Amino acid sequence: MKHYFFILLVSLSCCEHKITEKSINNTTDKEIALTLAEKKWKEVYGKSTINKQKPFVAEKKNDTIWIVHGTFPKPTIGGVAYAEINVKTKKVIKYTHGE
Repeated sequence: MKHYFFILLVSLSCCEHKITEKSINNTTDKEIALTLAEKKWKEVYGKSTINKQKPFVAEKKNDTIWIVHGTFPKPTIGGVAYAEINVKTKKVIKYTHGE
């Protein structure tokens, strides 16, 4: 009986570990692109400027590149932040801010 309990305990702990690993790797490419773009923009243009451009929009360009840009309310005049993100290498390959 002790052996069955031990085997059950080990089995459950292995399953729990696999679920945890899966949830960590379950981040979508879109989320990666949004996170990397926002981090880069805040670093370069400042937190207050970038926070005014939420929500951010992410669009898939191809298998590895995502385009992310900010938004503004309709009556606002000005540009928004723009970035191209390689989600495979997790790097910002291009960024700019319109005027």
